[in-house]
Amino acid sequence: MKTTSRFNYVATAALFAGLVMTFGASTSFAQQAAATHPVPVLGVVDTDLLLQESLAAKGVRLERDKYATNYQNQVKDMENKLRAEDQDLSQQRGILAQDVFTQRAQAFQQKLADFQAQVKDKQERLDYSFQQSMQLIGAKIMAVSGEVAKDKGINAVMARNQLMIFDPGMDMTKPVLDKLNQTLASVEFKNPDTLPANPTAAAAGGAPAAAPAAGAKPAPAAKK
Repeated sequence: MKTTSRFNYVATAALFAGLVMTFGASTSFAQQAAATHPVPVLGVVDTDLLLQESLAAKGVRLERDKYATNYQNQVKDMENKLRAEDQDLSQQRGILAQDVFTQRAQAFQQKLADFQAQVKDKQERLDYSFQQSMQLIGAKIMAVSGEVAKDKGINAVMARNQLMIFDPGMDMTKPVLDKLNQTLASVEFKNPDTLPANPTAAAAGGAPAAAPAAGAKPAPAAKK
């Protein structure tokens, strides 16, 4: 289990793909806008930078890495125990009766399957806690961007990664970052161990759980 590459904020960052935010959408304002055809005043926010550099985002990644490191150590210990048991079972193959050896091999395979399920479950819980925390930050970025835009007389905001070229004067990332840090220095990171099994499916009302991340280290197999 890797502590940095396996868990990422791609799902959260995707919330901002194609982001166009408009503000002041009251009925009277909408009617006035339709009548006067106001000239768009566009602002740009680097949401990727905010999800990396804001105090809240940094705190979330620290919490994620703390749990990931703990889980990695647990997995390593269990892998060593399973490997030793596998070797011991192989050495007994020529000593035990065939039916006894078969029973022990089957028991070991079940233990191995249970271990793999536990690793998958821990990963899913940690992923879910991370995504939930980052989504809270994403919602706050939307709100703060709206407040900064209003202060600057901006009526539309786009995410930086959706633009190839723009005037640097349109970039409002710095004031958004400053206000975000002032109003949301940290967010709750739920303890993954307290979450239900398959948290994504539970939250979706029974939707299929996410597949295990690629690159997971395989556990030892029994030799027969």
